[in-house]
Amino acid sequence: MTHCLPRTTIETVNNTNFADYNKSNTNGKSGFPNFFHKYLHKLRKTNKIFVEFCCLDCPTWQNIAKISLTIVLSLAISLIFLATHCFSSSLFAEESHAELLTEPLKESQQELFWSELDNLSWETNYAIASQKAREQSKNLLTYFYAVTDSPLIPNSTEERFVKTGNNEIRQVVYISPQLQKPLPIAAACREFEQRAFYKREILDLLGDYILLRLPIDAVQESEVVGQSGIPILDLPQFREMGHLPGLAVIDYEHKEASYYEGLVGILPFLRAKPPTSEQVQTFLTLPPGTLTQRTLIYAMRIHPERPLSTMGTFHPFVTKEATDHSVYQAKIGVLGHQHFGTRSGKISKELEQGSVSEICAQSWTDEGLFEAAIGCVRAWRNSSGHWSAARKKHKYYGYDMVLGSNNIWYATGIFVD
Repeated sequence: MTHCLPRTTIETVNNTNFADYNKSNTNGKSGFPNFFHKYLHKLRKTNKIFVEFCCLDCPTWQNIAKISLTIVLSLAISLIFLATHCFSSSLFAEESHAELLTEPLKESQQELFWSELDNLSWETNYAIASQKAREQSKNLLTYFYAVTDSPLIPNSTEERFVKTGNNEIRQVVYISPQLQKPLPIAAACREFEQRAFYKREILDLLGDYILLRLPIDAVQESEVVGQSGIPILDLPQFREMGHLPGLAVIDYEHKEASYYEGLVGILPFLRAKPPTSEQVQTFLTLPPGTLTQRTLIYAMRIHPERPLSTMGTFHPFVTKEATDHSVYQAKIGVLGHQHFGTRSGKISKELEQGSVSEICAQSWTDEGLFEAAIGCVRAWRNSSGHWSAARKKHKYYGYDMVLGSNNIWYATGIFVD
């Protein structure tokens, strides 16, 4: 009774004389597979099982007993299948959540998904979540999501990679406005939730944060009566999100730091490409620091070759020197290792360590912070001298990047052994 017949076969059987019951069909099949068939449809969206029975309208009373017995047996098999399905669903809850997200979810289904996401508490109000994070001294992790695509978020650029000898040069190409189309951000969010977010290793890390989920068009309510609110992604501190879906972290943990209550992490879905679970895990375990420092460290850690330069101690004095040199490069608009001797001498004296090395890079013009950081790491990979320092583990390290008035980011990494 588990033999599967296409619907066309069922329709053919329904028009067959019951006297042909014991005759073979064109495929050499005989018996009640031609007269009775069970369809099982698993609806991925609702996780319900529907059973459809197709049988011949039998005019021959002598076969009623056979058909009745067949129906009873089929119902029993269906119940066994359903029980097996429910049991397997309880064992593989992650797969069930994944199936829920393969299609766009209705608002009620979204609420069900988030409420069942390992019983984590997700706030939906920006002000309330911020206050909660402040009171508990926990960082605030916000997931900005999209339910539908937006014509206001087009595919304005694309990446291209050109081979030149042993190096791969990255190019960012701007797409003509006439050829731009809305980015598939809604599908990117569903893929992210299905494949990256609902993972055990991610769920374990989420407990360290106050969690907030907001649609990308969420508005911060105005304190002035009668005055309209401001879209949260339009707030200055979220500028580097680029109005895209993704993750953002605000620091409410380090009260003495300069970046307290400031944005310290972004993970936007560039070109509607969501991060992998491994990348999310990397993002959630970055060391404390400013937005620019952590973004550059993130870009280094997710490189496919897994360079080790960020595996030592993220040292504040070394980081300050990296920041100061990035500021200097941005100020003069020139990439280089200017005054490295003076800088390395200061570091050696402060840390009583003799070996200091440095790497520098710059972005393309008009790139956002996140993409610029990834581009700088790729630039280092194409320089054997820089990459030999970046790929090694060092006792101390510091990374930072600064935007110049020419809209170019200047990045510096300093290592001490």
